[in-house]
Amino acid sequence: MFKTQFLGKLLYGLNIFAALLLFISFVLPFLPPKSFPTLSVLSLAVSPLILVNLLFAVYWLIRLKKRFWFSATVVVVAYFLFNAFFEISSEGDALEYSHTLKVLSYNVRLFNAYEKNPNEAEVKQSIASLLKDETPDVVCIQEYYLPNTADFSQFPYHYIHFKDSTHKLGHAIFSKHPIVHKGAFDFDKTYNNSLFVDVVVKGDTIRVYNLHLQSLGILPTVDFIQQKGTETIKKKISETFVQQENQVASIIAHKEKAPHPVILAGDFNNTAFSYIYKRLKNGMNDAFQERGNGLGTSFYFNKYPLRIDFILVSEELEILDFTNRKESFSDHYPIISTIAW
Repeated sequence: MFKTQFLGKLLYGLNIFAALLLFISFVLPFLPPKSFPTLSVLSLAVSPLILVNLLFAVYWLIRLKKRFWFSATVVVVAYFLFNAFFEISSEGDALEYSHTLKVLSYNVRLFNAYEKNPNEAEVKQSIASLLKDETPDVVCIQEYYLPNTADFSQFPYHYIHFKDSTHKLGHAIFSKHPIVHKGAFDFDKTYNNSLFVDVVVKGDTIRVYNLHLQSLGILPTVDFIQQKGTETIKKKISETFVQQENQVASIIAHKEKAPHPVILAGDFNNTAFSYIYKRLKNGMNDAFQERGNGLGTSFYFNKYPLRIDFILVSEELEILDFTNRKESFSDHYPIISTIAW
């Protein structure tokens, strides 16, 4: 009897601790990493915290304990504050609009240049199948690497940018529509950068940004974590989020001067629970939230699902669909959305 009571109190204590961490995470989107660098790391743990609190709610319900209402309330509040982690949606009707633009964003991990599997021929075939199946109008590639054998010849217009002639790693945008203006953000002390192009679709111009914010630089392996240590990794993540804050500030300043509707696509290297995401999403709609289904996972960190790749769209544009394809040679999944107006 004593052991049962002790176990119940212990579980409830853990439940309260998990709920407290989740409640703290509610304010993370409002806290700049520069001011709260260590606390910002918690944004990566929001998904498992929601899951843990959900499991506690199920446990207390099975045990017919009033504590169920505590856990259930925490989960419900999290869902309405963070309605970015699970969606059930239907597609819009393209026939209602005169213009459509299908955008595909994909971090290709250097086309697997330094990985044994799949090989170069398989990567080429994977890219070809993806483009054939999805028929995108615009393709945003992060970690574009030379040399590669991927065939983008179906896109007559493109913008491929490297920081300088010594770099083989850059980013690219391919388009079936004319590109009338283009540019790049070369962030300091990093290979990460971002591009933008203005594409003309049936007389209308849309600005498309291809973003690749500062990478975490952490390998999703137990050996890496043990070798570096959790404190070192936590410090690295904090510093990365501060860099991302600076990068986002320059992107937003540029976007606010855009004379056309905007699409932000790419690898944000951060979650939908972060300050970084909140800043970029201001005045924009998230294609996954509007038309996605399921968890929207775009990256796995040691089997831990994350949504760190996004397509954000100006509010004056409509989002018809969203897909995250699970077939990938990269550590990221390609994400696709059709935009209309």
